[in-house]
Amino acid sequence: MKRILLIFIVAAFAAVTALAHEPFFLVSSVKKTLKVADLTAVLKSPAGKVEKNTITYTGKEIAIVVITGPADDMLSYRIQGIRNPNLVVPSGATLKILFVNVDEDMRHDLRLGHIMGEFATDPGIASTVGTNKLTGKTADGTLQAEEIVIRAEDDGAYKYYCSVRGHAVGGMWGNIFVGTKPTDDVKSAPKTEHIHKPNEEMNQPAAKKPDEMPAIDMTKPAAMSDMDHSKTVMSSSVNLADPMSSEGSGTSWNPESSPVYARMKMFGDGSSLMMHGLAFLRYTAVGSSRDLSVAGKGGRSRVDAPSMFMLMYTRALTEKSQLGVRTMFSLDPLIERGWGYPLLFQSGESYGGQAMHDRQHPHEFISELAATYSYKFDEKQSLYFYAGLPGEPALGPVMYLHRLSGANIPDAPLGHHWQDATHITFGVLTAGYRYDKVKFEVSAFNGTEPDENRWAFDRPGLNSFSARLSFAPNKNWSFQISHGFLRNPERLEPEVKILRRTTASAIYNRSFGEKRNWASTFVWGQNATAENRSNSFLFESNYEFFKNAIFGRAEQVQKNAHELVLPSPHPEGNFWVQSYSVGYLRDVVKDKGIDVGLGTMATFGFNPSAVSSFYGGTRHAGWQIFIRLRASRMVH
Repeated sequence: MKRILLIFIVAAFAAVTALAHEPFFLVSSVKKTLKVADLTAVLKSPAGKVEKNTITYTGKEIAIVVITGPADDMLSYRIQGIRNPNLVVPSGATLKILFVNVDEDMRHDLRLGHIMGEFATDPGIASTVGTNKLTGKTADGTLQAEEIVIRAEDDGAYKYYCSVRGHAVGGMWGNIFVGTKPTDDVKSAPKTEHIHKPNEEMNQPAAKKPDEMPAIDMTKPAAMSDMDHSKTVMSSSVNLADPMSSEGSGTSWNPESSPVYARMKMFGDGSSLMMHGLAFLRYTAVGSSRDLSVAGKGGRSRVDAPSMFMLMYTRALTEKSQLGVRTMFSLDPLIERGWGYPLLFQSGESYGGQAMHDRQHPHEFISELAATYSYKFDEKQSLYFYAGLPGEPALGPVMYLHRLSGANIPDAPLGHHWQDATHITFGVLTAGYRYDKVKFEVSAFNGTEPDENRWAFDRPGLNSFSARLSFAPNKNWSFQISHGFLRNPERLEPEVKILRRTTASAIYNRSFGEKRNWASTFVWGQNATAENRSNSFLFESNYEFFKNAIFGRAEQVQKNAHELVLPSPHPEGNFWVQSYSVGYLRDVVKDKGIDVGLGTMATFGFNPSAVSSFYGGTRHAGWQIFIRLRASRMVH
C-alpha cells in the first residue's frame, strides 16, 4: 500500500504541476482605452522604491503602470519615469500591470518570461505571459491599454520585453527579479536609434490575428477604473457562449459565479489549455457489523486515494466558432483496485462477477475523451455539439466530482446511480441549443454501465437517449430537469431491458470576494423499471472562508434488497436508507499553484428495522481523515 500511495503522490504532483513550469501565471487580461488627458492620473498609481535603475516592490499585491517610450526613444518602456528599469518583486507576488501604448504609429506588447541569452529579431512569445499587441494612439487621442494580472510562480531572474519583430533586439526590454536582487553586473537594454522598415508592424487597421483577439477575463475581475470599455469572458470548452466558470461535467451548467480551481496556459495562436483535478489521500472507516467485502476483497476500513484529473483544450476557429477537446482520467484503477472503497448503503456495478454492495466502485482510468464544436449566433443564441468515448450525456445534474458543494467530500453520493452515474458512458452524442438563460439538450448514448475492466474502452453504442432543460436565471443559480431512457442498463440484470431515469436539481453559488464562497446543491433522482420505482434525495453544502472549509451532505435513498445485495430470505419492497456527513478542512498550502488541505469528516447512517439484522442495527457511524489536493483558485 505504501508503494501504491507513493506512486499516486508522484503522479498527482506531476499532473498538477505539468502546467506550472513557467515562472509567471496569467490570471486575467482585460482590454481598456483611455484618453491622453487621463494618463497623468493613471501614472499616480502606488509606486515602488527607486534606487538608480532599480525599482523594488514589497507586499503580495503589486500595481505597476508601464507605458511605451517617447518619440526619441520609441523602443523602450517607462515605469515610474525610469527607462527599462530592473523590477524586484517578492516571491509569490501577484502583479496587476496596466500596459499603455502611447506610441503614435507602432504596435507594442508587454511579455514576461524566461529568456535565455540575447534576444532574436523575432523572439516570439512561447513560455511567456503578457498582453496582446496594442495599436498606437488614434487620431482622436485615444490610447489602447490592457490590464493583466499575473502571479510570480518561481524565484529567479527573468525579462520583460516587446515581442514585435525587431523591438526587443532594438532595446525594448528590461529585467524582472522574483525573490532575488540584481547583481552589480546585470545588463540593461541600450538606447538605439530606430528606423522604420517596410515590414514593420505599424499602427494601421489589420485583420485580427489569434493573439490579438479580444482580451480575456478568466475570473471577471473588477475594472481598475471607468476606462473599461470592452472585455470578453474566457469561454467554456463546450460552448463559446458560456463563461468558463459555468462549465460543469459533460455539458452541464454550474452557476456563473462559481470560482474556478485550475491551471491555465495560453498559446500564441489564441488557444488555451486548462487543467484541474481533485485527489484525496485518506483513511476511512465505516460502521455496521455486515461483511462489506466483494469477491473476498475489502473490509470496513481502508487507506486509499480517490482522484480525478482533467485537461481541456480550446481553440477559436473564427470569432463565432470554437473547437474543444476534453479528457478526464482517474487513478482509481491503480489505487482503489476493482473492489473500491467502503461506503455504507452504496450500490452499483460489480467485481469478480459479483454485485458490489456497501462499496463505491472505482472509476475508469479514462473517464472522458470528448470533442466539442460550438457556434455563437449572437450574444443570446448558440449551438453546440459534443461527442465522447467515453463521455457524459445530457442526463442529471453536474456530476458530484465537479460540484463545488461537494468538492471537499471524498465519498460518492449514495444516490449516484439515481442521479449522475452516466458521467462515464462509452458512446455519447449530444446536441444543445442555448437561448439567453435557457438551454435545451438531447443525447444519444450507451445506456449499459461500464464493465469491470477499468483500464480499457468498452465497445461504444447508442442504444439510449435523454433530454435536459437547464435554466440559469442569474449568475448564482443553475437549475435542470432531465429524463433518460436507458436500455440494458445493468450487466448483472439482463432481465431489466428498460430503465427510465428522471432528475431535477438546483445549484446555488454565492461568492463573497476572493476569500469566501458558499456553494449548495439539491438533487432529486428517480429510477423506474417495469417492476419498481425508487427515489433519491441529496442536499450538500460547502462554505469556504480564507483557509477553512465547513461542509456536509444529507441523503435519503430508496433501495431494494437486490440493490443492497441482501441474502435470502429478505423482505420485499424498497427501504429508505439515510446518510448524513459533516466535515471540516484547513488548507495548509493555499494559492501556490496547488492547494493542500487537511480534513476530517464524520458520517452517520440509518436503515429501517426491516433490514437491521443484516446490518447489525439501525444506526451506524463512520469517520475519515484525509489530505485533499487540488489546483489553486484562479483569482484576480
